[in-house]
Amino acid sequence: MPRSKFTALEKLKLLDDFQKSGLPRATYARQHGIGKSTLARWSMRYRRDGLEGLEEPKKNNHYSKELKQTVVFAYLNGEGTFDELTDKYGLRNGQQAKEWVDQYNGDKSLTASPSRKQVPTVRRKTTFEERIEVVEYVVKHKHSYTEAAERFQVSYQQARSWVLKAKSGGYDALVDNRGYHKDEFELTDLDKANLRIRQLEAELKDKELVEEFAKKLLELQRKG
Repeated sequence: MPRSKFTALEKLKLLDDFQKSGLPRATYARQHGIGKSTLARWSMRYRRDGLEGLEEPKKNNHYSKELKQTVVFAYLNGEGTFDELTDKYGLRNGQQAKEWVDQYNGDKSLTASPSRKQVPTVRRKTTFEERIEVVEYVVKHKHSYTEAAERFQVSYQQARSWVLKAKSGGYDALVDNRGYHKDEFELTDLDKANLRIRQLEAELKDKELVEEFAKKLLELQRKG
């Protein structure tokens, strides 16, 4: 049995309806039989991971000991609330972060969750092509930042940063301009044109998915 009575599409419809309603979150949530914190959590997940963030996980997420310690120390150092750290580090909900802090304050060991490849927490140096591949894995093939981090062995923050940069500034924005590889930031006009074509091809796949989703959303609205 799924852990939520709402499908991803239904959650998105509720979020859209809430934005249009102009009602306080608590009022809207009460009228629809959900908690206001639940509505806020859906909003955060959708903003961070798109429609995939609203889907119920097929299996439990597992986190490394290093990531748990990073989240705990960030909270204790005043770097954010549980919800803010949930967004920053790609967790499913703030309760996870709270439990880790409670374990640490209770002198309990923050052991790694078993049986899954862990998401790296340390940034590693990457090539221009690798950064493009990460972006396309998320945008074109509709994987989450966490899945991209696992596959390419980069940090969650790196994957998220590259996708946001590419969406706002194109693939050119993924060039490492810190001086490590001079050839990377001396792109010719032909290089830039080819990159733009490649980006448009990836975005076309995304557009097709959005159009398909829009059709399903209209069907839901007609039924409701």
